[in-house]
Amino acid sequence: HFFKNKDDILRHLAMDVFSISAQTADRIRGEEDDPCLRFSLEIAAQLHFILKYEKIAGLYCAAYDSSRISDLIVQMGTERNSGLFRDYNPEFIDDDYYARTLGVKGILHSFVKELVHSNKLDDHKRITGILEMTLLIFNVPHEHIKKTIQKTETIIRKNYDQI
Repeated sequence: HFFKNKDDILRHLAMDVFSISAQTADRIRGEEDDPCLRFSLEIAAQLHFILKYEKIAGLYCAAYDSSRISDLIVQMGTERNSGLFRDYNPEFIDDDYYARTLGVKGILHSFVKELVHSNKLDDHKRITGILEMTLLIFNVPHEHIKKTIQKTETIIRKNYDQI
């Protein structure tokens, strides 16, 4: 494949990470059809890759620092999130999902930058914090968030070597 420039290479790499994390989430989710669990596993898979491979953390930061790539990530996330969280937010329009997806992007970007630059949080607090905050953004009830995070941890632990 021919790349136009460094940004094009970064875009392809970032899209690969997002695509692989979505495929991984679908594969390890099994028969569970809960959209919150799908979202949570996708985020957890991304975080797993980031924690496992230091270069991916840097790639992730660079992707979010690039306005062109960041805009693409937010656009794709907005589409995904409107499908996943429609039942929790029937009154939302596209702009509502766009605004909340920007919030998710900000949370992920901040936590990954913290990992790369200071790494003061332990991995468990980082992951559960991200999952809790991002699910809250989409008005998922707190009890369901707790159950989703517990299921996510169990599934990730069970499938750790396959991720």
